[in-house]
Amino acid sequence: MLLKARVVCLSNVYDQHYHDVRGEEVARCLGAKRQVLFQCLASGAGRELIILSAPPKAASRRQFKWLPPVTTRFAGYRQLFCPNWDGPKLRVPLLWFFYARHVFQQVRAGDIVVIENYEFINVVAARWLNLFRRVTFILDYEDGKHLIERSWGKILSSLAEWAGRPLIRAALLAHPKLSDRLPPAVVTEVIPGFIPYKIPGITRAPAAEIRLLYSGSMDRARGLDLLLEALPLLPECGWRLDITGHGPLADSVTRFVQETRWRDRVEYHQSLPPKEYEALLAAAHVGLNCQRSSDPISDVTFPSKVFTYLAAGLLVLSSEASAVKELCGHACCYYTGETPESLADAIKKILADFLVACAQQDLTVVSDRYSVAATTARLQQLLAKIEVLA
Repeated sequence: MLLKARVVCLSNVYDQHYHDVRGEEVARCLGAKRQVLFQCLASGAGRELIILSAPPKAASRRQFKWLPPVTTRFAGYRQLFCPNWDGPKLRVPLLWFFYARHVFQQVRAGDIVVIENYEFINVVAARWLNLFRRVTFILDYEDGKHLIERSWGKILSSLAEWAGRPLIRAALLAHPKLSDRLPPAVVTEVIPGFIPYKIPGITRAPAAEIRLLYSGSMDRARGLDLLLEALPLLPECGWRLDITGHGPLADSVTRFVQETRWRDRVEYHQSLPPKEYEALLAAAHVGLNCQRSSDPISDVTFPSKVFTYLAAGLLVLSSEASAVKELCGHACCYYTGETPESLADAIKKILADFLVACAQQDLTVVSDRYSVAATTARLQQLLAKIEVLA
């Protein structure tokens, strides 16, 4: 019996379902964009979609533990985790073996295989699979962080890119410049994020104070330090800031919010489960993206939180880094410069007349191009170009 071909995603994403099954603490994974991407891929291809994943390492346990294979669900799609001996030193090389075997056992001829980034573990599995299965490889090029790394991980990432490039027939790009890293024959679509067909816009007016929200990676590249330095330049009242995420500056933020001056105005929520994060989005008015244009990461990644903010009906204040203005146009408010003063001035303008700032938004381009329906149609065209649709 000939089994129907599917879309198989090699991805490290997971959600609360996996946390519940794992039974021990692992780092939170923000997979909101992946949920919608999988929906668009499944609809665009008209095929069943499954996700093949490797188990993340434990957050605190250091002893070796056998992790059996697990089947769970992500965004309603079946997700299969490979087994592994999880422990120091040997966890990673053992995972390369177990995951490659896992992919080989699950993928069948004719499948569309979507590789998440040039991750070494994904490329090892894809190269092994390519020896024995006739499949079509698509690169989900979410970021090019490996291009700017300076650690030993850059060596593995460079090897993965070198080994993975010949396999790729098409690529989904989060940043337009990532196309420069691909062979000319590769068919591409820029998919930085998703929003509902009709962006709700600002659906709630502030009362006593405007709530600002910063979410995502907490590091210098994303400008979190600039934001903290800008706060003393803001008015004494009329605003409140919520911060959520994790990263190198987490300890600095923890100390900052404990200062008497900021205890009632700035709150650090760390990494929130999905439902709690959605509640935080629902309470906010302005979403902040402070990414630095001068940081090399802005040439290889797109801040997906911009689309998260827009989809939640927030007014977005963003730097012009990482092609945000190019892709989003007048859907956001922008500021230039990488100083606390420039960021504070932009925030003060919004605080002074929030409704005027909202009225200046033009969401049309983003709604028309990056809705689920529009993205699904673009993916159908991409799949037709590489001749994988019947």
